[in-house]
Amino acid sequence: MLLQMQTILYHNSSGHDAFTGNLKQKEVHRAITLHPVKQHQHMYRVHNYMKSLKIQELQQQTLQLHRDIANMMKLLNHKPEAAETFMLGKGVPLFPAKKGSRSYLGDTAMLGMEPGLNKFRPASEAEVLTWDFISRSLYSAKSSNPRRRIESPLREGLDDVVREVMDMINMYSKQRGRVIEYREILYGYHRLSPQYGADYILDMLLVYKKYRGHKMTVPVRRHVYLQQQFTGLEIRETVDGEEVRTKSREEESYSVLGDVREPIHAQSYFRETFEGGLLKIGESFPVIPNPHETKTSLIETKDKVINFILPLAGRLDAFQRFVSVYEDVCVQDDRKTTLTLVLYPSLTEPTSFGSSVGIVQRLQSKYPLAKFNIVPASGTFARAEALELGARKYDDNVDDLLFFVDVDMVFTSKTLDRIRTNTIKGKQAYFPIVFSEYDPDFSNEGSSTLKNHFMVDRDSGYWRQFGYGIMSVYKSDLKSVGGFDTGIHGWGKEDVDLFNKFVSTSANFSVFRAVDPQLVHVFHIVDCDTKLDDVQLAMCMGSRADTYGSVPQLAKYIYNHKDQILEFAKYRKHQKSPS
Repeated sequence: MLLQMQTILYHNSSGHDAFTGNLKQKEVHRAITLHPVKQHQHMYRVHNYMKSLKIQELQQQTLQLHRDIANMMKLLNHKPEAAETFMLGKGVPLFPAKKGSRSYLGDTAMLGMEPGLNKFRPASEAEVLTWDFISRSLYSAKSSNPRRRIESPLREGLDDVVREVMDMINMYSKQRGRVIEYREILYGYHRLSPQYGADYILDMLLVYKKYRGHKMTVPVRRHVYLQQQFTGLEIRETVDGEEVRTKSREEESYSVLGDVREPIHAQSYFRETFEGGLLKIGESFPVIPNPHETKTSLIETKDKVINFILPLAGRLDAFQRFVSVYEDVCVQDDRKTTLTLVLYPSLTEPTSFGSSVGIVQRLQSKYPLAKFNIVPASGTFARAEALELGARKYDDNVDDLLFFVDVDMVFTSKTLDRIRTNTIKGKQAYFPIVFSEYDPDFSNEGSSTLKNHFMVDRDSGYWRQFGYGIMSVYKSDLKSVGGFDTGIHGWGKEDVDLFNKFVSTSANFSVFRAVDPQLVHVFHIVDCDTKLDDVQLAMCMGSRADTYGSVPQLAKYIYNHKDQILEFAKYRKHQKSPS
C-alpha cells in the first residue's frame, strides 16, 4: 500500500529542476499529484502536457466511435461511405454537420477502418511502402545513408507507442496479480503511410512478475503490431500567425459595417467571392472580413517588400543568370522587392567586379523605379561578413523583411509568396529547404540538352535538409539574436551558427522549415579550400559529395565500371603504402 501511495502521490527529489525535463515518464503518467513544482511556468507546462494527453485520449475515443459506426453500417448492408448522408430517422441525420463545417465529425470511411497493415494497397511496384529496420541503428533502403542513428522524432514515436502498449498490457494487472515491465526493443520495423499513419512491428523484451500465489519473475518476449493512425487533415489560413476565421455554409454570416450587423444570403455571397478568384474547400466559405482588420492584414501581407541580400565574388556567369531570373520574377511584374548586392573583388575573375556593377546599372536604367543597392567590400570573401554588411543597410526600427540568397539560386513568384507568409515579425524566421541539383554531366549521362531547373525528382537532385544558408527574417529579429558571426571566414558554418541562435535564444520565437520546389540551387562544382578548419572542410567535402549524383545513379555507375574502380582502388592503396 505504501508503494502504491508513493506512486500516485509522486515526489521528485530534484528540487527546482523537478519536471523541467522530459515529461514522458511513467511516474508522471501514473501519479495524481506531482511535487515539487516551484515555478508557475513549470506548472503551466505540466498542465498543458496533461491536457495534451487528454486530447490524445479523446482522439482515440473518436477513432473507436468511427470504427463502431463503420461496423454497424456494414451490418445494416450499407457502405461506410454513406454514413455522412445516412438518416437515423425522418429528419434526423447521423452526421448533422457537413464537410467543411467546424462541427464536422470526420470521414467515417477513412477513420472507421480497423487497424491493419493492409490499409494502403499500392497500384504499382513504385508505390510500395518500404520498411525501415530498427536495431541499435536504423537501416533504410530509401536513404542515401542506409545505416544511421535513430533520429529523435522516431525515437520519441517509439517511446510513445511502447508506453501505450505497456499501459494496455498492465490495465488489469491488479486483478490478475501480476505486472509486466518493459526492458528494451530487440528489433523492429517501421514505415510511414502519408494517408493512414505510422506502422510498427516490434520484438520487445519484457519481464513478467507475478506477486500473487506462486510468485515468479521471468523474462519474456512479445511480438506486437502497432499503428499510429492519423485523424484527418486540418487546414487553417493564417495571416502573420493569426488565424483567419471561416464559417460553414449552414452558419449565419454577417457583414460588419460599424456597429450594424446585416445578415447576407450565404449562397449569393459565395458565388460572388468564388467568381472573384477565392478557392472553395469542401462546403466552407470565408467570413465576410471586417474592412478595418482582416482585409487590411491580407493587403499588408501581399504588399510586404522583400529585400534580397546577395553576396558575390566573381561568378559572373552565375550572376547574369540570377539577374535574368530576378528581372523576370521580381522587376517586370513589380513584385515589391529590392536587391542589395554585396560585392567583393575576385582574384580568379579580376574584371568581374566592374562587369557586375555594369549589369546592375543597366538594369537600373531599364527600370528606374526599381531599387538596387551595391555595397562594395574589400578583402577576402566571407559570407557571414557580406550578409551582415547587407543587413546594415536597413533600419532596425522599420519592418524590413530580409531575404538572404545565393547567386546560384533560381526561383519563381511562388517563392516570394512563401517568404511573405512564413516570415512573421517577432514570431518566426523562415529557413526554406531548397532543391539542389546533381552534376548534370553525371545525372544526364553527359547530355548537353537544356535542363529544366524546376524538374524535381530523385535523379535530378536532392533536398538540402541540413542546409540553412537561404533564409528570411525581419531586421529587428536578426538584431535581437546578435546577427551573423563575422568571425567565421571561408566556406559555410555561418548559416548553422545563425540557425542555432534562433532555435536557442528565445522560447517565444520559432523557426519554420519546409521544402520549396520553386527554389532551386543550380549545380556548380564546389572547390573546398584545404586551409579551412576541420569542421568547415568536412562540411564542404560532404556537400561536394552529395551533389555528384543519386544513389541509384552511383550504384549503376559502379556496376558498369567495376574494372576501372578496382584499378583505381589498387592505385590508391599503392600510393598510401610505405615505400
